[in-house]
Amino acid sequence: MYSVVGADGQVYGPANMATLEQWIKEGRITPSTNLIDPIDGRVYRAQDLPLVAPLLQSVPPVAVPQPPRPSPFSTPVFQNPIQAYPHTNPALQTSDRSKLVAILLALFLGSLGIHRFYLGHNGSGTAMLLITLVTCGFGGIITGIWALIDIISIATDSLRDVNGRRLA
Repeated sequence: MYSVVGADGQVYGPANMATLEQWIKEGRITPSTNLIDPIDGRVYRAQDLPLVAPLLQSVPPVAVPQPPRPSPFSTPVFQNPIQAYPHTNPALQTSDRSKLVAILLALFLGSLGIHRFYLGHNGSGTAMLLITLVTCGFGGIITGIWALIDIISIATDSLRDVNGRRLA
């Protein structure tokens, strides 16, 4: 008599040899199924027990049914991902950051990249800040043009926050 540890982690039994043989025929017990000896509490794999191993070899393996494959000539049915997962589409979500604040920051402090920090784009904000500071302000011409492009991008919803959400 052994107890069987099922695939769900539950312990079933103790079961006598006739019950174990029936469960093997039904496919509930495989060679890797754990069995517990009720006398000493030790756990064994079914294939390692001398009384159970011959029963496992006499039963043909159970075929697991596979889902049918779609025909290459059939029309695929697509589910609209926006309806299925509305929380995962950032284009439909609105950021908690304001478009007006981002434009004003880009207009007045754009050459320092402060608007980029506000939107969460810390890497490009750091680049703009370093270009301006390392060149003692002369790089501000480059970052000023960059900020002007960012103002247009923010106004047309092309530049979004770091999570890809539209600005409010």
